[in-house]
Amino acid sequence: MSSGSSRIVVGVAEEGASGAAVRWAAAEAARRGAHVHLVHAVPHEVPYAVPQVLGVHAPAAPLPPEPPGHPQEPDVALRRAAEQVRAVAPGVPVRTSTVRSTAREVLLQAAGDADLLVVGPGRSTAPLAEHAPCPVVVVAADAPAGARGVVVGFDVSPAAVAALEFAAAQAARWHQPLRVVHTTHLPVDHLALTDPEAYAAGRRLARARAREVVERAVAAVRERHGVPADVVVVADSFASDVLVERSRHARLLVVGAHERTTFPRALRGSTERAVLHRAHVPVAVVPPPARVTDLRGDPAGELVGTA
Repeated sequence: MSSGSSRIVVGVAEEGASGAAVRWAAAEAARRGAHVHLVHAVPHEVPYAVPQVLGVHAPAAPLPPEPPGHPQEPDVALRRAAEQVRAVAPGVPVRTSTVRSTAREVLLQAAGDADLLVVGPGRSTAPLAEHAPCPVVVVAADAPAGARGVVVGFDVSPAAVAALEFAAAQAARWHQPLRVVHTTHLPVDHLALTDPEAYAAGRRLARARAREVVERAVAAVRERHGVPADVVVVADSFASDVLVERSRHARLLVVGAHERTTFPRALRGSTERAVLHRAHVPVAVVPPPARVTDLRGDPAGELVGTA
C-alpha cells in the first residue's frame, strides 16, 4: 500500500505513557508504507460544578480556572511522540490531532478507516479492542532482544479465522515463523472408570480431530502467505494461560475479539481481556468480519488536526 491509503492510528497518552506504542507503530508504518496518525484526547470542559447535599441541589458554582500552561500539555505530548516516530522511521509521514472527548470515543472515531489502532495499556484498552473496526495492537513495552515469531490463538469462530489471517500476514511481513495455538476440552464420561482404555482412546481421537480442523485452516494461510507455521493443540487448559505462556518470547501475540470458547456466552471475550492484562509481549486483537462490515460504513467524523 502507499502512504496515502494506509494509516496507523496511535493513541498518545500523557507524557511518556505511550512511548513503546509510538515506536512500535512507527516501525510498522515503515514496513507497510503507511503514515502515522497520532491522536491525543482531552477531557471535555465542564463549566459548572453542581454539588448535591442530602438530595438538594445547590446553586451551580464555576470550577476553578485551569492552571497556566495546561492547554499546552497535549501539544507537548504530541510533539514528543512525533519526534519519536521520526527517530524510528524518518521517512514516515506523521499527522497529529487533538480532540476534546474521552479517549475511547476519540480513538474509535479515528480508527474508522485505519489499518491498525495502536495503544499503550490502560483502562480503555479492553473496550477499544471490543469495539474497534480494525485490529487493535496493545504495546506495553519494547520487544526484548531475541524475540521471535508470531503466536495466534485459533478456534472455529469468524474472529479466530480473521486473527489467523492477520497473524499469517504479519509473520510474512516480518519474515517470522507462525505458531498456531488451539485449546480444546476433551470429553469426560463414565468410561474413565468403567473402561479406561476406551476412555483414553476417545480422548486421543477427539484431540486428533481438533488438530485436523486446525491443520486445514493453517494449510490455507501457509500457502497463501508463504510462512512456516506449526500447530500446537493443548487439552484441558484455559486458553489465556496457554497463550500467555506460549508467547512469552514471541514478537507478537494475536487473538480474535470475542473468541468462541467453552465459556458461556456472557463470558465470551474473557480470553482476550485476560491476555491483554497478562501478556509479556505486544498483543493484537482482531475484530470479526461482521463488525468490520457493520462499522466501516459509518462516517468517521472530522478530527481537529495539526500538521
